[in-house]
Amino acid sequence: MNRFILLLWGCAWLAPVALLSQITGGDGKLLRIETYRNYTATDSTAFQRTRYDYPIPTQRIETNDQFGEGLWVPQTRFNYTFDALGRTIETILERYDPGAKVFYPQVRTQSFPRGNSLTQVDSLFTYNWSDGQQTWEVSISQRNRFNAQNQLAETETAIAFSGQSFRNRDLYFYAANGNNTRIENYIFLNGQFIQTGFAVQIFDTNLLSNSTRYAPVPPADSVPLSRTIITYTSNKLISSTEGSTWDIVAKEWKKGSSTLYTYNAEQQVQSQNTIVNVGMEEQKSRADFFYTANGNISRDETYQGSGTPTEWDLDTKKFYYYDLASSLREPALSTKLFKISPNPSADEVRLDLPLGASFQVFKASGQLQASGWMNGQKTVDIRAWPSGMYWVVARQETEILLGKIIKP
Repeated sequence: MNRFILLLWGCAWLAPVALLSQITGGDGKLLRIETYRNYTATDSTAFQRTRYDYPIPTQRIETNDQFGEGLWVPQTRFNYTFDALGRTIETILERYDPGAKVFYPQVRTQSFPRGNSLTQVDSLFTYNWSDGQQTWEVSISQRNRFNAQNQLAETETAIAFSGQSFRNRDLYFYAANGNNTRIENYIFLNGQFIQTGFAVQIFDTNLLSNSTRYAPVPPADSVPLSRTIITYTSNKLISSTEGSTWDIVAKEWKKGSSTLYTYNAEQQVQSQNTIVNVGMEEQKSRADFFYTANGNISRDETYQGSGTPTEWDLDTKKFYYYDLASSLREPALSTKLFKISPNPSADEVRLDLPLGASFQVFKASGQLQASGWMNGQKTVDIRAWPSGMYWVVARQETEILLGKIIKP
């Protein structure tokens, strides 16, 4: 995976999956998701698996496996850290080397939430792991500024790529009722910010119904680029979305994609029908969702369009297993204790961890205190830390290692 792809990983992985926004519920914690291709009542082909583990209340580990030659082979691992309010404050992506049988660090994202807000962040940083320097290097930094009404007013982003640095700025404008009606985009060139585009957003009863992007054309004109139209049900759930691009020659909108949503009696997504226009052809897909009695998703099925819109070919079936609902429970990772000495200590502590292991240190309140990799060093300087108890969570291959530091 090259550096540019890693940058994309860093930007994309924070977007939550709507159906998994609550990973715990009446059925307990989600343990495993298994995906099958060519599924039938008597035969199926294992395809992918995601395993979930929760070593401490403020951590979740997701390991993604691919099935091949009769074995599940790890591919990637995501390590999520949450604060006391359940907000994601750090995510680490690791890739598995099947030859060395070790997970190697790839991308790290740190988020700094704004006050007690569950959605706003003051800043966001993405790092790439440098094998040569054996450390994290900042690749994307984003800083947000808010107005007197506590609305996002400006986002400034710096991107480091292939030895070059790029700066972008987005400005947000609001109507009197608080709706974000305009977003302007700028890039820093030749000592100044130059506008590269803007979006105009239209709201209906405070729900976004139309977002159109434009490219500025000096001195005072503009050209439309793309448009998204959103409709809603009577319960203010998204009913459909339609994306179009502007044909500058024909001077008309060309529909690129559309998605239609249906809901069950509990207002949960029941099906999602998507049409994507590729050239003169339409590519159709459908996803159906099924739930447990407690409201957690239990299964989803995806289909590809075949012939008429009423004819579908089953593509994948995905099953969700929870700790209280599934008799197939199996621990995703094994947990062991490791030695920390001297303990208690007010100066330095020695972590008895193997080379290549990663570790994170948490305060008793769940806040992240420190993190690192065992790349030769064995000690951690804790002289500047406040007195108290700290949990240490380390990972080596498929093992989770736990320790505790006491600073008097």
